[in-house]
Amino acid sequence: MKKYLLLLSLPFFLTSCGYHWEDSDQLSSHYKTVSIPYLKGDEEGLLTDELVKAIGLSSQFTYAKEGELILEGKIVSDQNSNIGWEYDSDPTTGARINRLVPNEGRRELTVRFSLVAARTGKVVYGPIDVSAHVDYDFVNSDSLLDTSFLTPTGERQSVLFFSLGQLDSMQGAQSSAREPLYQKIATKIVRGIENVNLSQ
Repeated sequence: MKKYLLLLSLPFFLTSCGYHWEDSDQLSSHYKTVSIPYLKGDEEGLLTDELVKAIGLSSQFTYAKEGELILEGKIVSDQNSNIGWEYDSDPTTGARINRLVPNEGRRELTVRFSLVAARTGKVVYGPIDVSAHVDYDFVNSDSLLDTSFLTPTGERQSVLFFSLGQLDSMQGAQSSAREPLYQKIATKIVRGIENVNLSQ
């Protein structure tokens, strides 16, 4: 009877001491290292770099130049769209004009990736599409009041010059959105592969 109770309590003692039973169907039970060649469409390698960093922060995988798994991918979509508007104003009187101009945008990225076993060349997961987006504000270059002001001497000056980086044009804001967007989608991809179950 004592032996029976000891066997029943063994799993409890092991887990309470930090030991865990590993699911043999989890991807991380079979592979520990991942290599990431440059993603197609990632011209400057910035997204690939963020993926390497995200793998480096993983508790289940480590990055290696010749890993057991190869993460192959490509950018299939990188789009900007307007999601916020404001009423325009007359540049001389300041009166509101019954016309909407955009002042808030969204940059959305979609990446398609697969995981390939380096030894066999077999695709073990994917292809799968992962998307992420970030929102950003900007001053509208079509609105004169948004982009400039008159000094006391009557000289027109650019708002962007005096904004200390807090305001940006549409193109500048789209470019600035790239880094947080790449970080967001890289984290999403790595968290996804950490939860891959090969039996599903």
